[in-house]
Amino acid sequence: MANDWNQIWRERAHSERNPDPWLVRSLHLLPPAGRVLDLACGRGRNALYLAMRGYRVTAVDASAEALAQVDAEARRRGLHIDTLQQNMEDCPILDLPPFDVVMQFFYLQRSLLPELRRLVRPGGFMIVRTFSRAGAFPGGPGNPAFALDPGELPKLLDGWQILMHEEGIDQAHRGGSLAGVVARRPLPEACGRCA
Repeated sequence: MANDWNQIWRERAHSERNPDPWLVRSLHLLPPAGRVLDLACGRGRNALYLAMRGYRVTAVDASAEALAQVDAEARRRGLHIDTLQQNMEDCPILDLPPFDVVMQFFYLQRSLLPELRRLVRPGGFMIVRTFSRAGAFPGGPGNPAFALDPGELPKLLDGWQILMHEEGIDQAHRGGSLAGVVARRPLPEACGRCA
């Protein structure tokens, strides 16, 4: 599977690296600095966007080609981004300390959510945006298991403070509707169900 993505990223090597509009819209909700994990980062469009704003970013992807492009573009811009090659389907446990922000765009592996929740420090944030069946837009991922059910995303972050949530009103560039959430992990004294 990583080899397929290596080829895809090679073919897209010269395409734009604009950050996801959901990340841009939610930036004001995030702390002004801190450690960020970008899971399934691809060519690093979101990682680069936050690194340019002073965040310390760790970008994780299964594709060596994608990470090489992230490294090259970060160097070109005079930025530092830590990259980590890891296939989350084969080895889902990330041996990393907690982050201030964990973000995941257009990658849905429900079994990974408990681990991602653990990787957000108390008081930290999770940003997720991916395909959803909530809207009436045609298309979307080829495998329906990679699309969220209506209302599923906030339930996956039960016990967290939902700061921003939309679903079914935007269309992905390749078709299908989208769901997005920005959620804050409670501080320990605020909630006993923080994990």
